[in-house]
Amino acid sequence: MLFSSSVGKDPVFGAEIDHHRFKSLPAISSRVSDLTSLEFKPTLSQLHADLKSFEHHFEWLNKITRKQHHSSVPKLTDMISHIKILINSLQRQMTRAEAPRIPVPSPSLPPTPAFHWEVVQSSQELLQQFRLFCDWASRVFLTLKSRLPA
Repeated sequence: MLFSSSVGKDPVFGAEIDHHRFKSLPAISSRVSDLTSLEFKPTLSQLHADLKSFEHHFEWLNKITRKQHHSSVPKLTDMISHIKILINSLQRQMTRAEAPRIPVPSPSLPPTPAFHWEVVQSSQELLQQFRLFCDWASRVFLTLKSRLPA
């Protein structure tokens, strides 16, 4: 019991460890059974807005890791570049389909981490959420693709 209560606090600084730093990340509120009821244009619009949100979050992380001269900066820069390519590709598809663009509000980003360990935790949380989003998005794209006329 004592161990579990102390895990939530940073022993050196006595601060609470926040495992949900990114309050404004897109939330996947759908279930697999919802895939059958997806509509093409609104789904493209939502995926675009969600990718833009992740782009903002990864750019924040990139800025933080650059300040700390972290070794992951080149990989993070590549990842942001790939996200931008995906966004541009999705924008072209939205233009062809005449799908509306959903305004993407500025995300509420966490405060700048003071310690290296907080940066690592932020990176892990963001990557885990992005991995879940990519899994969901690939399922959505495959579902939408299967509905398109040949």
